[in-house]
Amino acid sequence: MLARFDQVKPHPLAKGWHTQRESPWLFIDGCSQIWPDADFDQLHLHTPTAYLVTSFRPQAGFESAVDSVCDWWRVARTYPTVRLALTARDIEEAKQNRQAAIIIGSQGGDFIGQSLHRLEVMHRLGLRVMIPAYNERNTLCEGVLEPDNAGLSKLGRKWVAECNRLGMLIDLTHTGERSTFEIMDLAQQPLAFTHCNPKKMVNHPRNITDEQMKRCAALGGVVGVTNWGPLNFAPDATTRPTLGMFLDAVAYVADLIGADRVSIGTDMSHGTYPDGDLVRGKLGSITGDRYTQLIDSSPRSRLRAVEGFDDLGQLPDVAEAMMGRGFSKAEVEGILGGNLLRLFRTVWGE
Repeated sequence: MLARFDQVKPHPLAKGWHTQRESPWLFIDGCSQIWPDADFDQLHLHTPTAYLVTSFRPQAGFESAVDSVCDWWRVARTYPTVRLALTARDIEEAKQNRQAAIIIGSQGGDFIGQSLHRLEVMHRLGLRVMIPAYNERNTLCEGVLEPDNAGLSKLGRKWVAECNRLGMLIDLTHTGERSTFEIMDLAQQPLAFTHCNPKKMVNHPRNITDEQMKRCAALGGVVGVTNWGPLNFAPDATTRPTLGMFLDAVAYVADLIGADRVSIGTDMSHGTYPDGDLVRGKLGSITGDRYTQLIDSSPRSRLRAVEGFDDLGQLPDVAEAMMGRGFSKAEVEGILGGNLLRLFRTVWGE
């Protein structure tokens, strides 16, 4: 984060985005951003039981990453309705107690540098989910936007083994295709893609192939479908993607690998990206120029998500729409949270 949570005044655009709405579902959002100006005491009122948060910037160094994780401990200490999820049971208890569970995640392993022993320190501080590379190359492996697709480094191979030893869930989102297969070849634990869509539906560099999804599922992993607009934006589209397109992606993945291997990662925010946020300068390369030109270029905008699922308060309607597509109640329960909960219990242990 650019600033400590207790040093930031609320930004006016942070208010009123997500509707407060009671939901019977245990929903684990497999990708979320919670910024320093968010209303932390309101997080439990917006349908997710648990938020897998990007707890520090993807290219953060070790000191900055540790400081950001420390801020999450302070938030949990300050707000009784927020708790950190170190085990799957923490998430179940959060649902029972009407709390928001925060899963500390990392979108990128830059904080490791050449010092793999830092990973155990971060795990002890609460890091539970880790993407090795965020779009670009680092000391572990290639990111998905790198042209060479060079795969894992020697350090990256050791990193996979250390994640397995610690019980750290490996998230392959944003990671180069060759790297994902090399990681899956080495992994002794199930893995996840927390917020990717099928490349056969939308050929975006951030989307993934059928082979990646099938390999992940064969290892006991879970694939998280996202309502993030650009990954649902067809090549010939000129208008904003819709909830129906997102549900098409959910159905595609469920048909391919089974509904019990599917989850959801919204990549939506509580609070606002700070002014001058570095992601603005890279947004075109990540989202695709057509989306930024035709729909919206601001990382603050609700238009970054599909129409009909751009507000976390819409989750009960999304669940109803999924059942309208033929998913059973048990399958919807799994997609919204049960499948990730099972994966967390397997990898993290109790």
